[in-house]
Amino acid sequence: MKLRMRLNALIGFLAVAFTASSLPIAANAQGLQRVNVGTITSTQSCTYYRNYSGSKLEYSEEYYARVWGAAAAARYYAAHTTWRSWVVKDCQSNFQTMRSAVEAALASSGRLTTGRGGYSLDITISDIGETAPARSLPVDGPDDYSTSWGTASATVSFTLKDAAGRSIDGGVVTKQIEMSRTIDTADLAVRVSEPGASVYDLMQREVAQMIARRIAFKIDPLRVTAIEDDLVELNYGGALLAVGSIVDVSKTRGIGVVRYRVISATGSNAAAQVDGDNDTSDIDVGNLGTFIEDDSDAASARRFRRKRLP
Repeated sequence: MKLRMRLNALIGFLAVAFTASSLPIAANAQGLQRVNVGTITSTQSCTYYRNYSGSKLEYSEEYYARVWGAAAAARYYAAHTTWRSWVVKDCQSNFQTMRSAVEAALASSGRLTTGRGGYSLDITISDIGETAPARSLPVDGPDDYSTSWGTASATVSFTLKDAAGRSIDGGVVTKQIEMSRTIDTADLAVRVSEPGASVYDLMQREVAQMIARRIAFKIDPLRVTAIEDDLVELNYGGALLAVGSIVDVSKTRGIGVVRYRVISATGSNAAAQVDGDNDTSDIDVGNLGTFIEDDSDAASARRFRRKRLP
């Protein structure tokens, strides 16, 4: 009897301890805002993506394989086809790869989860494009050099709706990445290029990250959570704030912002240091931050305030 009473007491204690330890986890899981990635569509047809190619080859890959062999033909064909070929594949399957990339980026924020029952996100790919590929250019003398590069770009619009179906955010974002580059001197010529599959994978990740930041910072704004000397702690981690990222923090008093750069990041927060010798006395805990995309014009904005000379 006494043994049974002791066992019951032990079971009761373990049950209470297990319940107490589980409550914060359940609360955190329930506290995450849910975003459902809805439709991903295109204003251009798959056929148009396929035909709109400045480097279309005269013969098929199978033809080149018969002449050079399969391995050489695959390398040659990949180097001379554009990344639109991979957009076609996703277009035919309702952009499942893009959907997975966006969902992964949202879930990795640590503050959002994906699925039905909350916000809904609809995405439209409105345009894709690329500049001419990098090409070698002549140089004039032994100390001169020339460089050329080719880029790919994607323009994507999105709409975020709340559970009641009201549009609460949206916009148009454009991402540009480098596909190829050449550097020529009098004695040396270097050319670097990425095949279409690599370009498309990188473009998807960059676009997904950009949209995830817009959505996450709209639902739970980017803000300062702690200050130490010229460092600030931000409430998002490395999933959305990579080391080297630029964040403009609004001032409590006065006009303008103070620019910071992320110098370290964990899964839940990031540390950023003031960029240059700017005054940080007007930065307080709770101040909002604005993420600056590395390919935007704002990334090269003036770092210091102009001073009038006496």
